[in-house]
Amino acid sequence: MKYLYWILLTTSVLSQFTNKLYRNFLQDNNQHNIIFSPLCVEIGMSMILMGAEGNTANELRKVLNLPEDKKELANLYDELWTKLERRKKVAILHLANRLFVNKTIGVNERFNKLVNKYFRAEAEAIKLADRSKAARAINDWVLDQTLDNVKDIVTPSDLTPDESAVMINAAFFKGYWKTRFEKKNTKPKIFYVSKNYTVIVNMMSQEGRFKMRTSPFDQIIELPFAYSNLSMVIVLPKDNGSLTRAEATIESYSQIVLTEMDVHVQLPKFKIDFRTQLVETLKSMGIKDLFNSSSDISSLLNQTGTRISQVVHKALIEIDEEGASAGSASASLFRGLSDDPASVASFTVSSPFVFMIRDNDNIYFRGRMVDPSKKSKSFNRRII
Repeated sequence: MKYLYWILLTTSVLSQFTNKLYRNFLQDNNQHNIIFSPLCVEIGMSMILMGAEGNTANELRKVLNLPEDKKELANLYDELWTKLERRKKVAILHLANRLFVNKTIGVNERFNKLVNKYFRAEAEAIKLADRSKAARAINDWVLDQTLDNVKDIVTPSDLTPDESAVMINAAFFKGYWKTRFEKKNTKPKIFYVSKNYTVIVNMMSQEGRFKMRTSPFDQIIELPFAYSNLSMVIVLPKDNGSLTRAEATIESYSQIVLTEMDVHVQLPKFKIDFRTQLVETLKSMGIKDLFNSSSDISSLLNQTGTRISQVVHKALIEIDEEGASAGSASASLFRGLSDDPASVASFTVSSPFVFMIRDNDNIYFRGRMVDPSKKSKSFNRRII
């Protein structure tokens, strides 16, 4: 178990893989809303590692910080999935991975049995040359896996007849607060996208006891979700300050001490839908062989001279007032407006912020909110 905790720490805020991946997004998207699931991406790439050999496997192993023994690796992910499957279904969390392989190539059945057992995933052979039919099949599978929430992860124009295999991973989260926001307290408020540009948002409001910290540069709060150890951590720069500094703060979150206190929280409702193609990103991080025709994925596909053509990731997160149940929370957690306002701290999210969804072991989502009035973003840097 100690080794399991260490290996899962590679998906935490301290993970080089997570941080490098996220920073790559920021190069072209620092003015956009971003959401991605580092754990979902890692699971998908680790699944491919199970069918890779030689230098292709070595590159994957090095970038992902994973053990050399594949049996050990499989057991680690089996234990992770077992833990996720035992979680109560109050917080809706779906991480879906599937490799869609050109039917003319075919999938190694031994590989499929292995990843199905340990990764709760599989490779599927489809006719990628029929682009419309293939796109529909991929999108239907993603819809099914994410309760009809993550839509249009690929279009027919995204696919080409000579594709070898397309790795699809999708992530959806709908959280239910441990201490809910009452809908009657949600009011239109100004959100300062920048000092010179504002939008009107639906601002939720509640007062309760939360873990929080204030520094000269920012504020941090942790908002727990119901019936789980999942929480949303928000880093809010002061005076519409630097999101770059806030990103550095959230990466060091495990070293920061928060104090439980009475807090009046104001948080905008928001929804982010973010799609990206990861091949160029992963190549820049050191995974190169996998995307060349010289790649060695002989334990995965039934034909040599093949490669992974695309890695497409799409994540969606929705945050609103909903709590754990229709009833009100306990008096110790939800008290309404305080009789002594001076004793209540304020956490008002009226400007851009960064956030993550986490538990004690893993980072499930990481992102930034620049403008709550905008929802979708597609970031395409694909290899031709």
